[in-house]
Amino acid sequence: MASWRRGTLGSAFLCIVSCLLATTRPVEATCDVDALFANADAMTNATVDATRAWLHGIASAHHSPVTYAAAYDLLETIDSRDAETVRLAYGGSAPKCREVGAFEGDACVWNREHLWPQSYGVGDSSGLPYDAPPRVDMHALVPSHAALNSARGNRVFSQILDERDEACAEWSTAWSDGRSCESPVSTVSGVVGDAGSASIGGFWQPPSSMKGFVARAMLYMALRYDGDDEDTHDLRLAQEASKPSLENETTYYAFGRLSDLLRWHASFPVADWERERNDAVCLAQGNRNPFVDRPELVGTVFGTADEAEAMGNEQTWSTGTRSTGDEKVETSDARGVFSLTRREVSRGIALCIGLVFASFP
Repeated sequence: MASWRRGTLGSAFLCIVSCLLATTRPVEATCDVDALFANADAMTNATVDATRAWLHGIASAHHSPVTYAAAYDLLETIDSRDAETVRLAYGGSAPKCREVGAFEGDACVWNREHLWPQSYGVGDSSGLPYDAPPRVDMHALVPSHAALNSARGNRVFSQILDERDEACAEWSTAWSDGRSCESPVSTVSGVVGDAGSASIGGFWQPPSSMKGFVARAMLYMALRYDGDDEDTHDLRLAQEASKPSLENETTYYAFGRLSDLLRWHASFPVADWERERNDAVCLAQGNRNPFVDRPELVGTVFGTADEAEAMGNEQTWSTGTRSTGDEKVETSDARGVFSLTRREVSRGIALCIGLVFASFP
């Protein structure tokens, strides 16, 4: 028994060391889904933290942000509905109006909508530079009618209507002292969103055709950005929106509503156009949204909608661990010496331990 334990622990130690070197290497630059998720089977019995770290690496590796100006032209191709129109986030389509390096002024009725609002850790209003990675990330940057973009502002995504999207849900009328929500969304200029869209107070509901996409885009943002990279903030999903607070000793930006996003993800599966969009964004900026490719992993990372409601804002999720230091550690393999932060080492160890113990009977 003792020799078995020594052998097993010795093998486990070697596995951890070799796995650490393997998992802290950059993900190969590719937009091929099969190649990117080649090690998915090995993660089947991994710990939750290990799975999160693995997916964060996939979402982050080889992400090469475009400029904010370039994104405008690219979106017209990425979100092309047909030869003449682009798909809009909250209502139908609009005529294409971009030329390479040119803007046709008043002829363009759509602009760039940040699904994760700029004022919540994504844009210059949050202290980031003009071309900051989260601001130009096209996994969550989409065309929208300019008037509806302004109407949405920084409202939190939430299920405002009932399950059939036919009438205001009871919570919304109770929250607003009996006032009715607005559905579909509209503006004073007469622009109307698609059926099933709604708004009330600080909440906003996209039409059913976009719910699944919006949910997975928001889940991606919380996975991708933990504040470790230059010109980024720690983005998290929760039941309520919040900003860094000295009083509450928080350093992250939270947005939501997580429970509704999880329900939308479950109720509205990935569509063909969403997969095609993921391909196109990857070709443009070098990374994919893992939750479009592997939607079944959302529950592992974020839990269930009921769990999110039960926890409220007592717990948010992030790939970052703010108490972990960023001191550099040098290690080496056959390719030479490379640097890792202590956080990266911790993530590699977490992944390896999860794999080792998953192999025990």
